[in-house]
Amino acid sequence: MRIFLLITAVGFFAAGCNYTGKPVEWAQLCDRANHKQYIEVVGFFKNNGSAMCSRSGNQPMRCPVGFVDTADQPKPVLADIDLGSGASSIENDETKGLIIHDDNKQVVENTQKVKVTAELFAPDAPPNPDSKFSPCVLTVKKIEKVQ
Repeated sequence: MRIFLLITAVGFFAAGCNYTGKPVEWAQLCDRANHKQYIEVVGFFKNNGSAMCSRSGNQPMRCPVGFVDTADQPKPVLADIDLGSGASSIENDETKGLIIHDDNKQVVENTQKVKVTAELFAPDAPPNPDSKFSPCVLTVKKIEKVQ
């Protein structure tokens, strides 16, 4: 009986890590219709090596990193990535700063195109024109390198 429970628990854990979302074009990323939905979007991280990582309630510690569709994107979307050293996470290395890892635990550079699967938070308030960031926020669940 214990073996059955162990196998069942491992199966549920593995299934929980396989996130999928609705593919979204960058122009529709912050649409309110996608609020609290899992989406998939392609772009580039703008990781400058540091961020104000924080925890909200029972959520894991997360670090916000800019996410853009092109290098000259004026207002990146904030992508909150779980702090850790595993797959699809961000690690805080004392000498190198923040390091992003994809779903294969490989390092992601700012120049590498990635597809993120994330839960989207799209507020219904109008965007602040003075803000340095787009109005929506991604809670990243999976990071995959794109060829």
